[in-house]
Amino acid sequence: MRLEVRGFAVLAAVVMVSSCERPPETEASDALSAGDQEIAARLYAGTPRTPPEFSDDPVPSGFAQVTTYHVKSSQLAVPAATPYEVCSDDWAEAFAWSEQVALASSRYLDLVGNESTERYFEFDRVPRGQPDRYVRMRVYRCSYVDRTGVDATAAAGFAGVLNVRPLDAATIRGLNEYLWRFTLFNNADHAVIASEARPAAGLAHALTIASLERAAAGADCDRITLHDSILAADSATGELQRTAVFVRELRTRREGSLVVGC
Repeated sequence: MRLEVRGFAVLAAVVMVSSCERPPETEASDALSAGDQEIAARLYAGTPRTPPEFSDDPVPSGFAQVTTYHVKSSQLAVPAATPYEVCSDDWAEAFAWSEQVALASSRYLDLVGNESTERYFEFDRVPRGQPDRYVRMRVYRCSYVDRTGVDATAAAGFAGVLNVRPLDAATIRGLNEYLWRFTLFNNADHAVIASEARPAAGLAHALTIASLERAAAGADCDRITLHDSILAADSATGELQRTAVFVRELRTRREGSLVVGC
């Protein structure tokens, strides 16, 4: 049983942003294909930010602010070159880490629930005196993934060791989509356009991510870049590597309710 709540993650944290802005119309344009028009419209509207059948981790309602993150070495004063997300297969150890973080917070975080999944231990907390806020602390199970030494802010490089078996396309996809939730790409002006296996690269999965860079004052065009964020696993050891591959870019602008190329 668990009391569930969810929300914003920072570094290992995810910022969940919605838009009340009406989506731009997607009339045909000489400069943009229908597919590019759809990508641009999604970015300007702010939703949807993931494709159909993307793995879900719904946010409970009823709270003014919900925060979800994985406990990091820096929160536990563990010496490390870069802060990484800790892991444990011992519930008591994970709970002790959660309590350490709760005590160090500006307001003590009262424990109101917990959950254990195959991926992580979760400890649900509410800041004392602020019942409209909810914090979900998670600790990875080492038997699922060990992220020791991983710089979670890096777009490429070592991404940990995946210890769950079997190692297959579904497992890599599930991890890649989950990790995306704790990156800066899970934020306004970014969207996942596609999520697909990359068999030519071995055991690998790619998220194609579109990012909008709004033009500076006085400039005519915004810039949209697309890149593949590819997570690959060594089939023998489970060691993970992430690469970022530029795909292409678009130049667009809004004219009233329309999106046009430029």
